[in-house]
Amino acid sequence: MPEQKKQGFAARMDGTKFARGHPELWKFIKSNAANALGAIPDIIAHMILCPLLSAFSLTLPNFFFFNLIAGRMEATTDYTIEALVYAFIISTFIGQALGFILNRKVAFHATANVVLSTFLMILLALFTILANGFVGPAIASVVFRMSSLPEGFLNFLSKLLSMAATIVWVYPINRFVIHRKKKEVPDNV
Repeated sequence: MPEQKKQGFAARMDGTKFARGHPELWKFIKSNAANALGAIPDIIAHMILCPLLSAFSLTLPNFFFFNLIAGRMEATTDYTIEALVYAFIISTFIGQALGFILNRKVAFHATANVVLSTFLMILLALFTILANGFVGPAIASVVFRMSSLPEGFLNFLSKLLSMAATIVWVYPINRFVIHRKKKEVPDNV
């Protein structure tokens, strides 16, 4: 009896009629699901780091990267700007790293050079942090003005909405630049 290879959930889903009929849409769905899974530890890390880092007297290095982000954040009653900046940077890198691994393995089945892909992912994570340094505070200011809910919940909601905004640039860069497949060279034997 021939042994059948066990397939994972994603591999079984790749074989569905929908996935075969709409390959680009299916990649988009898988990529966003992978990023959503990476977002869970991202949000958890952010929510843990904000109060944890506020307990320390942190200073930001006088470096344009930190200054750009800090200049757009508003101090809250619970967290210092320094704690918010560090929590934001660390948690975003965690989410981006997990999203990278899941996208490479599950969403795109990438075969491109892993070192180059990792380097490009680091550049994307830095860009995402900078871009969210502009987008995130704008979203947070709207969310905080529109609601009288607890500050912790509004912080969570702001982080979630700014992460959702990153789909605009993260998916195309992941799909067409970072997670490519090597073109197979035919054997001329």
